[in-house]
Amino acid sequence: MTKAIKPDKPLVFIVEDNQAYRLLLGKVLEKRGFLVMMFEHGRKAVDMLQYVQPSLILSDITMPCMDGFELHVYVKENFGRLNIPFVYLSSNTSQEYIDRATKLGARRMLGKPIEPDALAETLGLVLSESN
Repeated sequence: MTKAIKPDKPLVFIVEDNQAYRLLLGKVLEKRGFLVMMFEHGRKAVDMLQYVQPSLILSDITMPCMDGFELHVYVKENFGRLNIPFVYLSSNTSQEYIDRATKLGARRMLGKPIEPDALAETLGLVLSESN
């Protein structure tokens, strides 16, 4: 396996199947000093993990190919040594989803839509807790 590159600025993997929302999240975070890489589902994100180590993964839950929960399990099983924090951003914030996200070790579960400053602040807090 190739050694993962870790950038100086916080790099966030945005994993979201809705293209418009994915691009919006990317612009919001870039304007607030984050580097971003965007993926339409979890499978594409895990393919990139062998080359680049994100500071955090911001993931939707319901997506084709590999949903957010499957992505989280895969990352824990295959890249657990990287200790990448997960934050879920979903329109479904049911207790079932919250419980499952918590059990997997997600740092936060946020509802859509989210206010841009609140998102950036939450990600900053999660990153500071991880260091």
